[in-house]
Amino acid sequence: MTLTIILICLIAERFLLGYSELRNNGWLTTYYQWFDRHQLPQRMRQGVIGVLLLILPPVLALSILQHLFEDALFGLLWFALSVAILLYCLGPNDLDSQVNRYIEAVDSDEDNEIRATAAALLKDEPPTSEPARSQAVAEGVLAQANQSLFSVLFWFILLGPIGSMAYRIATWLPTMEQANQDPDFHLNSKQLVTILDWIPARLTAFCYAIAGSFEDALYGWRSYHENRFSEFADSNSGTLICTGGGAMRLSTLINEANEGMQSFSFLAKAAMALVWRSLVVYLVIVALLTFSGLV
Repeated sequence: MTLTIILICLIAERFLLGYSELRNNGWLTTYYQWFDRHQLPQRMRQGVIGVLLLILPPVLALSILQHLFEDALFGLLWFALSVAILLYCLGPNDLDSQVNRYIEAVDSDEDNEIRATAAALLKDEPPTSEPARSQAVAEGVLAQANQSLFSVLFWFILLGPIGSMAYRIATWLPTMEQANQDPDFHLNSKQLVTILDWIPARLTAFCYAIAGSFEDALYGWRSYHENRFSEFADSNSGTLICTGGGAMRLSTLINEANEGMQSFSFLAKAAMALVWRSLVVYLVIVALLTFSGLV
């Protein structure tokens, strides 16, 4: 059933690209304010433990819904709810649409749109010149695909809708206004996301290697651990970018773009193509696990 739900969601998402507002997380701010009014002891509000306690009530509520609906109408209610929850947790922005907007902006040479779309993909201010900007965008696609897609699927496979919802809430916490006002909360919530992403990031990197050039991906993985470790904020993004960059032969594509053989926007397109091929690999692995009875 897990594989069926995943396939339904991935297909349905293609038809719901215009309804991204359905993934609004405004309720999380209201919930946080409610949680904050219940003055817990200071030791329970600090560190990663405090962040976990913040996530716990929604997870418990979802567990109660599972208990109530799992066997209702032959499980159809819980099946439908599982589909809705996974759909809600994917993204929240469609990576493929963002890449297409960036490519259109580069091909149209619209500077303001290029900066805006690149910043949305990087979640940071992009470089101002080529090939640095398109390289950063391609690397951003490789890193963002994990949180947008692969990690959500991993936690759904492992723990069902509860796992995917808990993961998505965890990724939202560092972006909340409260996180900007409380550096400790921001740091602890970021650390939690890093922990939750550790295994999925390495599985995603493995899929990159299988879907692309395995030898170059292995070289990229080694280069990260040997001499590029300090370039990245965390080991997850470093592993994804170095392995994925090797798998898509990013340095070769940059040289071709510099020589005029490809446009710079092709780097982002190639990165997204690797993500799609890796998703196919990921689904094949899930199917094999399903048919063997392990999932």
